[in-house]
Amino acid sequence: MEKTLRGKCILVVEDDYYVATDLAAKLSAHGVDVAGPTAGVRGALTQIRSNPCIEGAILDLNLGGEMAFPVADELERRGVPFIFATGYEPDVVPARHADKILLRKPLDDDTIAVALLDAFHRRGATPEDVGRNGILRRLPASERDDLLPLLRTVYLPRGAIMEMQGQSVSRVYFPLDCVASLVAVSREGNRIETGLIGNEGMTGFGIAEGDEETPFELINQIEGYTLAIAADDFKQALAISAGLRTLAIRFARSVSIQVSYTALANGRLDIPRRLARWLLMVHDRVDQNPFHLTHDYLAIMLGVRRSSVTDALHLLEGERLIKSTRNSVEIVSRHGLIDAAGEVYGAPEIEYERLMNLPLDPSSEAVCGAGGSRQHFVS
Repeated sequence: MEKTLRGKCILVVEDDYYVATDLAAKLSAHGVDVAGPTAGVRGALTQIRSNPCIEGAILDLNLGGEMAFPVADELERRGVPFIFATGYEPDVVPARHADKILLRKPLDDDTIAVALLDAFHRRGATPEDVGRNGILRRLPASERDDLLPLLRTVYLPRGAIMEMQGQSVSRVYFPLDCVASLVAVSREGNRIETGLIGNEGMTGFGIAEGDEETPFELINQIEGYTLAIAADDFKQALAISAGLRTLAIRFARSVSIQVSYTALANGRLDIPRRLARWLLMVHDRVDQNPFHLTHDYLAIMLGVRRSSVTDALHLLEGERLIKSTRNSVEIVSRHGLIDAAGEVYGAPEIEYERLMNLPLDPSSEAVCGAGGSRQHFVS
């Protein structure tokens, strides 16, 4: 621990007196300057704002019944690395902090040292990663090079919350092989999916139009990797990257078209045809087949009863279009699903390709870096 952390100022946020004392003693014995320990959110925020020497932090998740995420958000805003130490499951951590290390208690010296060292040296994005996303690979090479150091690689589990309705966007994601749902939420708490975002696009595109607040919940539904950038860094990148701003606005336009066709499907089609469209849209955005999906989750996304989803899956399976188990769906006949979805699948996908392949420079005939992964056509 001495070789990696000696002389560093580490904030300890832990509400259990004995755990906090033991952890502080372990750190101090190895030359770490301990800030705290502090037992609550308010005390932790006071420490952060009054002590500019803090270089890292260890956070318990539950601080006397109050979650530590406001502390994590403030550390993130200041660029201070931190780790979580708790007995909770990882899925309680919101997506904006899903790239942080979560340690199980009790903690030993080596585990603390390795975790904090990893936090101080987060994994960045590679040019190969950038080439897997439909927005980033279309950027001019110079703009990609400028953006690359600001991106980080994040693994998102299924169900991770990436954005909360009515809150400011803190991070922008460029998915690589995860798929997120835009979910409309009523005042009474009713939910229905309105759109999908995968490796063709990005989240947080409203920032490019001056809107930092999201009207949707954004929930990851297919686990996988994404590139992420802090919202403040993204705004700075927009100021110097005309291509990024243009592509973000075009993608926003394509999402609005997709949402309008979702409304058409929900209003005019029966559940099996809506499900056929939804499966095609997921298949467009992932390389895996089958993919992990539960009946309960599909029911929430489609805004119907679980039994209705089960019946629709059985109908599509009876037509030999898919194979369905309790936790997964495999597409057997993509062409058959396209026929089943009918008019609500295809037009948004073609519009996406048209919009994103328009020249970034109006005087240019070609699109920079338009090639890449699966194309969103109806073939």
